[in-house]
Amino acid sequence: MALKCAVELGVPDAVSKSPEQPISLTNLATALPLHPSKNDALRRLMRPLVHAGEGEGEGEEEDHYSLTTAGKLYLRGGFGPSYLDLHLDPTTMTSWGMLSAWFLYSADAVPFEAGHDGASFWECLEKDPVQKKSFHDSMAADSVLVAGVLVAECREVFDGVESLVDVGGGTETMAVAIAKSFPKMECTVFDLPHVVANVKEEEESGVENFRVVGGNMFDGIPPADAVLLKTILHDWDDEKCLEILKSCREAVSGRDEKKKKGKVIIIDMVVGNGDVVGNREMYQAQFSFDLLMFATFNGKERDEEEWRSLFLAAGFSGGYKIIRSLGPRSLIEAYP
Repeated sequence: MALKCAVELGVPDAVSKSPEQPISLTNLATALPLHPSKNDALRRLMRPLVHAGEGEGEGEEEDHYSLTTAGKLYLRGGFGPSYLDLHLDPTTMTSWGMLSAWFLYSADAVPFEAGHDGASFWECLEKDPVQKKSFHDSMAADSVLVAGVLVAECREVFDGVESLVDVGGGTETMAVAIAKSFPKMECTVFDLPHVVANVKEEEESGVENFRVVGGNMFDGIPPADAVLLKTILHDWDDEKCLEILKSCREAVSGRDEKKKKGKVIIIDMVVGNGDVVGNREMYQAQFSFDLLMFATFNGKERDEEEWRSLFLAAGFSGGYKIIRSLGPRSLIEAYP
């Protein structure tokens, strides 16, 4: 909550724009601007953030500040502000207040629904334009980060792929980034009709190999060489994931056998993968996200054995490959 307050005050931007580096407490308060009577309160607000690694403090009383790499994520337009708005929104926070009551008394599928008279997160999202904007902004900002790594370090994933469908990619950010990096690949955003209603197609976006299709992934997915699922499956329980994966398998199975085999590209966590176990912060992040999925969506973060079981149950007989290039998340290729 202290970080949310600092971001809402504009602290990261004020620190970043200051010609004085590191900026003093007094000048930071002036830049925000705050009444001088709030200076001591600002110092106390900044102190835990400095020790959490969101900023760096200098001086005997740590009253001069500069931005760490983590702190730069919270500049306006970056990943952090919308992410904080989404997860610290009172509607979202209801899940955590309902945990013990849900365990003891509730018949609702997830704690979130127990706190909202049985309404799901998605139903509440459609009724709250502020939270809806935070959700889509955070997904778009996250896609910018992931797309940068994907096209820079994992280009081989797209070898031989002439067409790709980004399922649930309603913000268009990921598909457009891939389309720009691979101009010979036809990239399609596939999401619910009302989600993609305002997504710009090729004539407006300036990307010729990009298009938009509305539909429901549970009813079927447009055929393609590859289907991309970025942070989609962790929102759903195993039964729903099997439905989605079966639709994906059908979409990538109807290719010319002379060409490279189709595949499903999944960007999600593999809990306890080799790169994470030795990193306490990443491991903790995975467990925290698993709690978030269970409390809010009836979803889950899965370990490798759970992923393997899903692929086999969905009819993927060609095996899978895990690429660990995305911090606590991984890129998984599943072959039909």
